[in-house]
Amino acid sequence: MPRKLFRRLCLLALVASVSFAGLLRAPRAAHASNGPSVNDGQDAYVSDEVNIKLFQASDVQAVAAQYNLQLLDQFGSRPIYHLRIKDGVDAKQKAADLAADKTRVQFAEPNYTSGSPEGSGFSWSVGFSWSVGFSWSVGGQAQYASQWAPATLRLPEANKVTKGAGEIVAVLDTGVDRRHPLLAGRLLRGHDFVDDDEDPSEVMPACAPGISGTDPRACGPYGHGTVVAGLVALVAPEAKIMPLRVLDPQGVGNNWVLMEAIRYALDPDGDPSTDDGASVINMSLASIHKSDILRNIIGHACDDKAIEAEDNDPSPEPPPAHPVVVVVAAGNEGTEQLMYPAAENAAGEIAVGASASDDTLWARSEQKWPDVMAPGVAVTSSVPGKGTGTWTGTSMASPLVAGEAALVRALSPDLSPSLVKDRIRETSARFHQQAIDRRVDAAAALVPFATGATSPVDATPDYVRQNYLDFLNRAPDASGFAFWQNEINSCGSDAACVAVKRVNVSAAFFLSIEFQNTGYFVYRMHKAAFGNLAGKPVPVAYGDFMPDTQKVGEGVVVGQTGWQQKLEDGKTAFALDFVNRPEFAAALPGDMQPAAFVDKLFANAAVTPTQTERDALVAELTAANNSAQARADVLKKVAENPSLVQQEFDRAFVLMQYFGYLRRDPNSGPDSDFSGYDFWLRKLDDNGGDFQRAEMVKAFISSDEYRSRFGHR
Repeated sequence: MPRKLFRRLCLLALVASVSFAGLLRAPRAAHASNGPSVNDGQDAYVSDEVNIKLFQASDVQAVAAQYNLQLLDQFGSRPIYHLRIKDGVDAKQKAADLAADKTRVQFAEPNYTSGSPEGSGFSWSVGFSWSVGFSWSVGGQAQYASQWAPATLRLPEANKVTKGAGEIVAVLDTGVDRRHPLLAGRLLRGHDFVDDDEDPSEVMPACAPGISGTDPRACGPYGHGTVVAGLVALVAPEAKIMPLRVLDPQGVGNNWVLMEAIRYALDPDGDPSTDDGASVINMSLASIHKSDILRNIIGHACDDKAIEAEDNDPSPEPPPAHPVVVVVAAGNEGTEQLMYPAAENAAGEIAVGASASDDTLWARSEQKWPDVMAPGVAVTSSVPGKGTGTWTGTSMASPLVAGEAALVRALSPDLSPSLVKDRIRETSARFHQQAIDRRVDAAAALVPFATGATSPVDATPDYVRQNYLDFLNRAPDASGFAFWQNEINSCGSDAACVAVKRVNVSAAFFLSIEFQNTGYFVYRMHKAAFGNLAGKPVPVAYGDFMPDTQKVGEGVVVGQTGWQQKLEDGKTAFALDFVNRPEFAAALPGDMQPAAFVDKLFANAAVTPTQTERDALVAELTAANNSAQARADVLKKVAENPSLVQQEFDRAFVLMQYFGYLRRDPNSGPDSDFSGYDFWLRKLDDNGGDFQRAEMVKAFISSDEYRSRFGHR
């Protein structure tokens, strides 16, 4: 599809409104990607919205009243506001009127849109992407690992030093395929700023009116965010990815959504004492519009003192607890045109162009002004549907640099964003007389820090943090983090005591209320629904277990206000989603009689219920006319049957050693026949008890395979 035509059809702005109490605040409005917008192929903005920054928050109501504006949202506690125009004046004119109010208004701008550079259609028109995709199960994984980019970046050498363990990379994009095998165990909780919910999954686009008989994948950059996330994982396979959906199915977002997502990435739970924010942000998106407000927010995120000084704020916002490196795609126009936010040029912000396999700059990459280039031509990554695809663009180059930034930060977490940027630039390979003369080199960037053979998980804080990431799919809350560190540190210099405490602390994560009601619950749901996997002694594979566990536990932190209800709501919602999956419907059809349905679940679970238990579930299902909700409720009750909980406890404990510590199925490593799983299960059957479980944990966390995940410092 030609670039200009695609822009005319698809540059439709997002309108994501959030309700507040108060006189001027608008009621919550549903997101509408086809809301009022103005565009001429590139110049695009929401026609009835402005973003402003005031000198004083106390002026907001007077300014809104004078200029006929309705307050939609405020950016945290800062005097930055998102407003709707009520009198029909175009946003550009309204912004100009506001900007003239120099005593109260510092910045005023239309709510400009931005999009994925590949959203213009280029990567599709040159024949890449889905047309050469491969299923993950028939060779896609091998193609992903053996492509040209890793060797060019010297990833094998870099990953011997570190794989990015402990770092979080926020990916602001079209969302992500949360069930892709490549991303299993690599995703943290995220947020959808397009639909304003907790599910940042990609959404298949609809084609524009008048276009028929077209694969919807050709009508928007579907898969873009999944590709980007897969490339972060290629470089930093032990880093966690925080998916934040900011672009609609046509690949378009707006500045307010970007700003809110950046704020979320810095502090997802709103508690500065919790170390749950990203250390790197990737934005594979671009706009021709410079935004003073977005520049201010990016500068704040990077702790750029010069940009902060430009703010002239009498009460400046304190710097973020953990400033981030911001990595941005430069754009695909093939000119020297400045594209934003890449060209905001904040300290700690890296603008990335795309290079080819011969280290020449890709012809369509932006030129001269970007900081570095990285592989971006015919790069293979994950695409929705458990496959791989080959894409081209600066969007593909940017996440490779974001992954490299995560590696640098893993080795030197106290290095400021600006110094991380300097390290990446200074160690890049030089190609003089090119429009971008630096191509990143991950191994070179790590050489100054590769000082020893100590694993990062030898340090108590890193070890505790990794257990949270591996078993609970989240960064630690402040109180839990302190508690578990203290358990180990209470040993002082007694090495034997420390070794025992490390084992006990790690085992406690499996036994925790949170994991028992997320991970172990998911295990039993699969057991009750399907029994064991065909020819295997376990009921669930790693690639299914991880996204399911994450879905159940979204937003849950045991001990926080309302956690019990949030957990129960998550389990109930998961059960309903589970019974609506095609594989469940195939195994237990919707027209199955209630008695047969209940009996099948108990047979799969290998549990014999009491007559009372069975009859109660059959009656419940019959009374509800076999509805999906009733099927979900019955499945959940079977999964929570005390006999099943007790029966599967040891089997699940053994399986979780593989899932948590080795991040794989028991038969996908050196022992392809489940011999390792069987060995440990027999150990528990023969000896049982906490002692044998502790011995198992000790064996796993001291194994070469576990320690190889983290590299060496």
